[in-house]
Amino acid sequence: MQGNSTVSWRDYSGEGFGAASIEDVNNLNKALTAGSAQNAPGSATAGDGFAMRVESLEQTLKNTTFRMEHVRLWKGIPKVAAMNTVEEYNQVQEYGQAGMGAFLSEGTLPSETDATYERKYAQVKFLGTTRKVSHVMSLVKPAHGNMIAQETVNGTMYLLRQLERSLFTGDSAIDALEFDGFDKLITDGAPANHVIDLRGLPLTEDNLVDGALTVMDAPAFGQPTHLHLNPTAKADLTKSFFPKARYDVFGKDSDGLVGLDMRGFTSPAGDIRFEPNVFIDDGGVKEAAAAGSGLSTIPIAPTLGTLISVTSAASLWVVADQGAYSYVVTAHSASGRSIASAALAVDTSSALTGQGAVGAGESVRFTITDAGTGTATAAAYYSIHRKDPGQSDHRFIQKLKVAAPAHASTTLFTDDNLNLPATTKAFMFQQDLSNMSFKQLAPMVKIPLATIDSSIRWMQLLYGVPVLYTPRHNVMFKNIGRAT
Repeated sequence: MQGNSTVSWRDYSGEGFGAASIEDVNNLNKALTAGSAQNAPGSATAGDGFAMRVESLEQTLKNTTFRMEHVRLWKGIPKVAAMNTVEEYNQVQEYGQAGMGAFLSEGTLPSETDATYERKYAQVKFLGTTRKVSHVMSLVKPAHGNMIAQETVNGTMYLLRQLERSLFTGDSAIDALEFDGFDKLITDGAPANHVIDLRGLPLTEDNLVDGALTVMDAPAFGQPTHLHLNPTAKADLTKSFFPKARYDVFGKDSDGLVGLDMRGFTSPAGDIRFEPNVFIDDGGVKEAAAAGSGLSTIPIAPTLGTLISVTSAASLWVVADQGAYSYVVTAHSASGRSIASAALAVDTSSALTGQGAVGAGESVRFTITDAGTGTATAAAYYSIHRKDPGQSDHRFIQKLKVAAPAHASTTLFTDDNLNLPATTKAFMFQQDLSNMSFKQLAPMVKIPLATIDSSIRWMQLLYGVPVLYTPRHNVMFKNIGRAT
């Protein structure tokens, strides 16, 4: 169409095949042009049809973070209703005195013996997030469906991420708002041999056998069923089977695919299913600073004080550990975490004793001073990161509770080399109700909030606490390194 005259195909073809004038061709081309595909929105030239085009946005929202299949322990742990904010339970520690004999002479009275009981308790903790959608956003037609429903899903996934990670790493002694995760529950409740320290070596089949026997053998009498581990630890374990050719390369259902995905392990104590869990730390680099309620309340990077080395009976430093080390620390509160402090260097290559050096049987000690400007920016706990010889960055080793949370408070940190950077952990569980559960005072709930502006606000909450009834029915592998 050009002006008020209509140009038809017959008009152009009346003079023969392709005999239209160049002006006619240009007019037809203009009529069919929808605007250059390279034009950005709003930059269309006059006379084309760009303004009439609809933006092409897929209706499927692309997920760039974790999905439900990554949340493995929460989905597998038995759930039990809680009736109070403090949940009590009883343990049978012993059926009777093991040292007493049960044999007796004919007609005599057997020796009297009693079972040993112990009452334990766990305190319910509270997780939550507040979500908000503007009233205008609830009225428009979004590309991916109802925005309130979408934000409800996002809030649920956020809570599940926090919950799954805390089921392993939670420590109420570090942060009183947290519950104790299975790392703490096993370390505090099980015998010392139920924490197997690999000292930077990769997880092997021999380690799994040893762990299963530890759970199965007396006095534990457990039945391991699941192994939760970081995917990198599982990958190294799987690769160790490649040169052994202990799998069917071209099985009848392989369709020509080669490789190995170990879904479990048959141990002397029975079958143990592998649960690769991305929420078990892989020993990566330190986390970046993050905000919760605003920049004004984020803790400020702490200051590291004088470094000394002292003799310690708990030290795992050995002569072979000589080299250049350094530390950085981040401060944490409910509002977020600070940026890292300035690095504190340790030269261990000179002498085995003396200030500024650390040797066999010694420990590194230094002070951490809260640099916050007041109560709002005071730290609740610190994350300690260490860079070992040959590493390119500082890696997390442990959390440290602030001695007295306040501005300018000083906390002493001691590194006995118990936790190695760039390592991860694995948890061998008897994952059934006789051993563990999650006590829920309230499952995931959504509570509307009062309207105080032109937006729709709500809370999503979950109340509960993990309980480990028989800690010795579990084993934790720590300081798992990578195969090189």
